[in-house]
Amino acid sequence: MLYASIFLFLLMFLLNSMFKIASIFRLGIPLLYALFVSILFPDFVREQEVLANGILFVLLALVILSWIVTIRKKIRRRREQKEYKSGMMNG
Repeated sequence: MLYASIFLFLLMFLLNSMFKIASIFRLGIPLLYALFVSILFPDFVREQEVLANGILFVLLALVILSWIVTIRKKIRRRREQKEYKSGMMNG
């Protein structure tokens, strides 16, 4: 019984750590999809492997797109701050 409790604790700790890291990189939804589809619908994954992988790849592509949008916004914000500071010094 003690080993089961330790195993359950370690499993929950691992899942918690995994989802914290995934949320930092915005990979929570693709991770949930990968876990739940493979656990709850193994027949679907086996029969429709191309569709299941396609959905996962689309989710990952959306994550990458969100990274690109965020990076572009940060770059634009930094440029605007530099222009504002240089305008304050010149004016």
